[in-house]
Amino acid sequence: MVGFFCQGTFQKFSLSPPGAAAHTSLRWRRIWIEGGDVVQHPPEDARSDPADEARPERRPRSPRRLSHFRPGTDWLDTEGRPIEAHTGGMFHQDSTYYWVGASWKTTDAFQAFNLYSSRNLQDWVFTSTLLRPSADLPPSHEIARPKILYNAATSSYVMWFKRKNYASPTNDVRAGVAVSESLGGPWSFLHDFFPGEGGPRAYNSADFCLWQEPDGVAYLVTSSPSLRGGPYGRRIVIFRLTDDARGVEPEPVYVGPADDREAPAVFVRAGTYYLVTSGTSGWTPNQCAYRTAPSIEGPWSDATPLGDDTTFHTQPDFVFPVTGSSATTHIYAGGRHVGEDLDSSRYVWLPLTFAEGEMRLEYLPSWTLDLDSGCWERPA
Repeated sequence: MVGFFCQGTFQKFSLSPPGAAAHTSLRWRRIWIEGGDVVQHPPEDARSDPADEARPERRPRSPRRLSHFRPGTDWLDTEGRPIEAHTGGMFHQDSTYYWVGASWKTTDAFQAFNLYSSRNLQDWVFTSTLLRPSADLPPSHEIARPKILYNAATSSYVMWFKRKNYASPTNDVRAGVAVSESLGGPWSFLHDFFPGEGGPRAYNSADFCLWQEPDGVAYLVTSSPSLRGGPYGRRIVIFRLTDDARGVEPEPVYVGPADDREAPAVFVRAGTYYLVTSGTSGWTPNQCAYRTAPSIEGPWSDATPLGDDTTFHTQPDFVFPVTGSSATTHIYAGGRHVGEDLDSSRYVWLPLTFAEGEMRLEYLPSWTLDLDSGCWERPA
């Protein structure tokens, strides 16, 4: 027996007759719902019952759309090549998910930003390479964590990314911006800058995420290693983006404590905003924590630990929702980084759960998501 987790409830279903062989394929299962039971095939006796000839034809319902995940294992695209979308982001449009991320070799020196598309979150099609090294984006820099949003005011897509110049004596980290009229490109580098430049105080901008409200207003949520010209003290800083989403307002709307947090991921659930972050220990994993707030601008609560002491050997890339007819599952998308050989890094996607006023992250060697209902299932 397995269970589907829907809006905090646990519902049991029989997926196969007793004694049947376990299903190990990663492809979708063809399953129909008959009389409240989930069965692999329409019952033979139902097809052969003579009384059925006098009844209207009863057709099986469409098979459920199931996606299967095995966190931390090799994940190949539809051409059989490893997916290269590290430290990336998710963009959902017209029933299609777009996964953007960085290509790595042995180090984090810039190689490319790639875009993949999928309608089921399991089978990913390589769509295009969005940016490659250039005079503006040299391979000697760490250029990572691409995130994309759509800006209605300019009818354009805007990509933000982290840009770190290793040759800088002050270890400068800037926010970079590129733009395109089409999600698949071509993309053009626009500029990079320190958020807050031109205002009372400028900030370094390292790991970050973007958040966009339903009305289109967007925010930069960044981990700032230090103030420009000020003391070291990594903190989360939130800026509202300009109307064209290509810059930030002069002053931040939130400046967090100097608690050494990075890799932020923001999402909202039932009117509450969640901010997930990791600690700062280089490529060595550590325990994540989360804060909550009634608004993206705060006030944010104290931090609560999440996952185990290494967050299952991951660091957050992003969190995204999958909403179906019965529930919304929020997926924690983490990167399992291999510091001495980053090309060997893997992806770990796990469902977040919510109970008794807390958010929880549990490790599962495999799990299944029902895209139609929005519910997820533990391994059998």
